Amino acid sequence: MSQDSLRQRHLRVLRRALLATALAFGFGFALAPFYDVLCEKVFGIRPSQVADEVAACAGGVVRERELLVEFDTSIHPDLPWRLDAARKSVKVHPCEPATVVFTATNDGRIALTGRAIFTVAPSEAAIHLSKTECFCFTEQRLAAGESREMPVRFVIDDQLPADVSRLTFRYVFNPVDTPVDDAGGTTTTHS
Repeated sequence: MSQDSLRQRHLRVLRRALLATALAFGFGFALAPFYDVLCEKVFGIRPSQVADEVAACAGGVVRERELLVEFDTSIHPDLPWRLDAARKSVKVHPCEPATVVFTATNDGRIALTGRAIFTVAPSEAAIHLSKTECFCFTEQRLAAGESREMPVRFVIDDQLPADVSRLTFRYVFNPVDTPVDDAGGTTTTHS
């Protein structure tokens, strides 16, 4: 093999290696949005919220201020479920992570899917609230008679206006689809 052909061969290998490196970098870069979607859909965690929460609370927990967070739940009449919070209220400090466990129970005779709509009062508190895990991020399917514990993890940042000391988290569960009985047949729901 001549020196010239050996050189050509090495250049070809180098070009292929550089192309493979560029493609691997591009692939890794393209995975970031998929990672965010995966975390949100599978685990109910929004990575951007976690980063916002850390940035807003860089000074640590504000021990000299206490907030009362109350929980209010309701269920649409067409959804034979119960939703109960383990505690009806919690006291937290700004920038202190908190977890409250809710239990949803399908008291109906068929499997149903529901989705919770979340609101917070007073409304100006919404921009100061970061939820890192919540059953309201995804649809919930419960078989007939099934109960499921669903944690809500949240932090209220230290920028919450000083005149706000009490917040109410409201969850309203609504049916998502046409009810399907456990045997796979559809049923009719009447209002």
